[in-house]
Amino acid sequence: MKRFSRGFWLAAVLTVLPGLSLAAAPGGPEEDPMPPNFQDAKPVAGTARAPTEETLTATTPPESPAASGDADSYLPSLSGPIGLYRVTTADVGPKNHLRLALHGEYFSSSELLVSGDDNRRLLGEFTFGFTPHQNVEIFGGLLSSSNRNTRVSEAGRRDPELIKSFGDLVLGGKAAFPVAPGTTVGFEGGLKFLSSISDLSFSPDSTSFWLGPIATIDLQRLARTPVRFHVNANFYADNSRNLHDLTGLTAETKWVAQFAYGMGASRFRAAVGVDTAALEKLVIPLMPFAEYHAEVVTADADPDPTYSLYMPPVCGTSAGRPCKNNRDQQWATLGVRGRLWKGLTADAGVDIRVRSTGFAYGPPLPPYNVVFGLAYPLDIDAFRRPVIVTIEKEAPPPVEGTVAGQVKNSKDGTPVAGAIVAVAGRPRARVATDPDGSFQSVPLSPGPTDIEVSAPGFDATKVTAKVVAGHPVEVSVALTPRIPTGNVRGKVSDDRGQGLQASLKFLGPDNFEAKSDPTGLFSASLPVGPYKVVAEAPGFPTKEAQLDVAAAQDKQLDILLRNRPVNPNVTLTDAGITLKQPIKFRPGVAKLDARAEAELDGVADIMADHGEIKALRIEAHWDTTPGPKVKDVTQQQADAIKAYLVKKGVVDGRIDAAGMGAERPLVPNIGPASKAKNRRVDLIVVK
Repeated sequence: MKRFSRGFWLAAVLTVLPGLSLAAAPGGPEEDPMPPNFQDAKPVAGTARAPTEETLTATTPPESPAASGDADSYLPSLSGPIGLYRVTTADVGPKNHLRLALHGEYFSSSELLVSGDDNRRLLGEFTFGFTPHQNVEIFGGLLSSSNRNTRVSEAGRRDPELIKSFGDLVLGGKAAFPVAPGTTVGFEGGLKFLSSISDLSFSPDSTSFWLGPIATIDLQRLARTPVRFHVNANFYADNSRNLHDLTGLTAETKWVAQFAYGMGASRFRAAVGVDTAALEKLVIPLMPFAEYHAEVVTADADPDPTYSLYMPPVCGTSAGRPCKNNRDQQWATLGVRGRLWKGLTADAGVDIRVRSTGFAYGPPLPPYNVVFGLAYPLDIDAFRRPVIVTIEKEAPPPVEGTVAGQVKNSKDGTPVAGAIVAVAGRPRARVATDPDGSFQSVPLSPGPTDIEVSAPGFDATKVTAKVVAGHPVEVSVALTPRIPTGNVRGKVSDDRGQGLQASLKFLGPDNFEAKSDPTGLFSASLPVGPYKVVAEAPGFPTKEAQLDVAAAQDKQLDILLRNRPVNPNVTLTDAGITLKQPIKFRPGVAKLDARAEAELDGVADIMADHGEIKALRIEAHWDTTPGPKVKDVTQQQADAIKAYLVKKGVVDGRIDAAGMGAERPLVPNIGPASKAKNRRVDLIVVK
């Protein structure tokens, strides 16, 4: 026997798949010898994202907001309200928004209910939701199921191998209100009507209901993170045990029948869920979600003694021991939704059992349960919106045309973005090229037209195009890049500060020559790069300097030519400055004599002539004769040399004076000759 309700004509859509697929299993369909009015009660809830509303005006009938992508994230759960699979969100959807969904659930397992059994189940749900008010949603669904339990027949078995039920109805409502940015709370309630045993109507005694609060927190509005969290809690008054009296049946028959028809007990239910829109930028937008459910049975345990005499396999204990009669059960759900086309959304997921109740408190949870389905939202208002039809008069023939094309770099063919394209002799006709170098002019009169093109860093050019009325004329423009240059200016002067008329040679990427005026001032524009500058003036030694020219920058280069001859006793090497006559100090004295000062004049000239020298390190060394004071003596000597060079115009920051004491002897401090060799001054150049 099968259970039918007044809504069978609509529920039949759902029962074709589960009824035929399981009936095709070995053994074929069987008539149910029991009054089959058992129902798998799964009043559950789900989620979706809030859309934005949009007014449509078109020359054809408008699509619904869901089809156009405005409200296509409001989708029904497995029992009707907007949600995930079994977690309801605190959303109600836009006003006059209708949502339809068709889902299936399947699992197959052995040793689930009776030792040696093979159990398979297929469920079907057709659900809907509608928003009559901005804070209210009504929902419902038609449910069906098929369960096949194959096992070795036992004496007194009354359940058929295939049990089917369909036509049960779920109706409910939900109200939700925003209480803070990103936070919405509400309340949900629903009824589940089960088909009667002996009549084509619902069984009032078997009607179940649930009632409880819901809440949603949207992190997108709080922290710009596309993640939402949902919380549900309710009490479910389950009256499905009133459908049929199972007293007197075998334990195996009772367990299988309760599982097949979902005969459970009243319980408290709590669930949390999370979903994210982080993957909506993919080719097929995806919305992953997860749920966790916990339920605690509030009704008394079934007093049937079979629960203490027999052990269903799900208990996991050895035969002959009593089943664990815990009241709670828990499971997790993982799923994903993918938007396929104009609001049509496919979803798939799986329930994973964490803990199941004992048989005395209801049928067990399967180890897993696969869920799959399709959903589609509709905006009822979209079908009532007026259709605006625009009738256009035949346009007169065009009298103007345009010039279009692309501006490229003549050197490498790359597009030139931001180039200015102007029409010669016509004001307010300039356009700029796009990032790909393309452009299109304003409407122009037919005939030859000069197009002027310019861009920063390029030489301007001009092309001629013949404009044709009603058609764009294609042109290609190549701009020649300018060589990047920088400016250098300065003054050539002698050591008294008087300007000199000198010749300057710039040796680098390109060689240039320039002359300073009688006041010593000069300027030049040079291609970018490093240069060696050679300055020559009559009666003065040649002077060299280093210069690095940067694009579109001004460099200051002042050159000092000294009118005294170069000291031949002072030479610059890569290691430092070498003095032909080393600087000598009398023992214990840090005073320079005239000969040492003459040598240091040459050192000052080198420092002035070679700006590339960043620093000059003066290291004064001595022998061990002064004893512990040798460090102080050499520091005084190095400071004396530094003070003289600063006096001669060397910048203080370019000199580092260090007294080294007797730490670095050239030879062992044994004998007068060796000690004299260790008393020295080293001038080390840092470039």
